[in-house]
Amino acid sequence: MGKMLFRVILIGALFLCFSQPYTGKMSAQSIAPSSPFLKINNYYVLFTAPKAPYIDQNNRYMVPLRSINDLLGGQTTFNPTSNTATIKFGTHKVEFKMNSTEIVTDSSSSVMDTVSVLYKNAMFVPLGVLTKHLDIHQEWDQQNKLYSLSGKELMKTPMMENVEDLDHFREQVDNENAFQLLSYKLTMGEKIHLAITAKNMTGKKISEGIEDLNTTFIFSDNSTAGENRNHKRPSIDKDEIVTREDDIDYVKTIENNKIIKHELSYILFKGRTLKTHK
Repeated sequence: MGKMLFRVILIGALFLCFSQPYTGKMSAQSIAPSSPFLKINNYYVLFTAPKAPYIDQNNRYMVPLRSINDLLGGQTTFNPTSNTATIKFGTHKVEFKMNSTEIVTDSSSSVMDTVSVLYKNAMFVPLGVLTKHLDIHQEWDQQNKLYSLSGKELMKTPMMENVEDLDHFREQVDNENAFQLLSYKLTMGEKIHLAITAKNMTGKKISEGIEDLNTTFIFSDNSTAGENRNHKRPSIDKDEIVTREDDIDYVKTIENNKIIKHELSYILFKGRTLKTHK
């Protein structure tokens, strides 16, 4: 019981260590997306361990195999003998082999224009190839450098159910997509520092108290940290661009009388507005 209490105290303390948001007006013309973004339903995916999704030299969007299981809801297995990953989603199946262009989809073989690679013991696979053969709806917005996946069947995973359960504002949300992500900067040192810049896309002024630039940090022990619920929520002008910077500690727990630091697994972001209280 003492160990459980100490764990709860450490995790709970994360909610107190967010800095107050900084919001400032900037020229919309001076800000452009800093990198390709991945969005699954209403969530921007800012980080997936061991590194954020990226575009490879063959112009393919690469994601770690584990994220398919945790975020999309596919069933993933890896055979170390053959260096082959098998991904099942619904009635479809795709098999990738490390450093090979050949893939097996359901019952046929084909060739893709890139290869799956290993990075820090994580297999990265081309998301576009995967979603095409798993029949997942995908869109690429060249202007905003946004790669989006959508569908009611996505994100039905234990990890995402936990994220939703811990979302204290889920019943108060008015607009799930009130903000467009323009850029972000992540630094992982003694603490995790994240700066997010987003634009008000509602077409109107956002009243004081309802802005919700909502960021969720998920750690390797599956614990979840969110923002300080009591931070100030200033009014935001029509088309205004705002920046928020947060510093948080890593989750730490006591195991066998030792402090264990849990690494960051995912960062998810939603740019929302909340319902006004009447």
